[in-house]
Amino acid sequence: MLELLDSYGVEPYEQERERVQLAILKLSGGSEEKLREFVAVAKRDYRDVLFWAEHPDKARLDTPEKRERVRKMFEKFGIKPPEGF
Repeated sequence: MLELLDSYGVEPYEQERERVQLAILKLSGGSEEKLREFVAVAKRDYRDVLFWAEHPDKARLDTPEKRERVRKMFEKFGIKPPEGF
């Protein structure tokens, strides 16, 4: 699991290595599968995991409007939304 976490921050554009790695650990909650997912997200845009970890109340999809907005973003980028979303 540590090797997977260390895969973030290898590339020069993968910024704030320690802060992002801590955010990934927090978000993954001990799940290796989630750790893998959050590392992949961080490699695309590290700011997402920082936002989710540091502002959980704002990141929560707790209203139908927020869920719909995120669903549309998935569609826009041609990404299948997570199961049950």
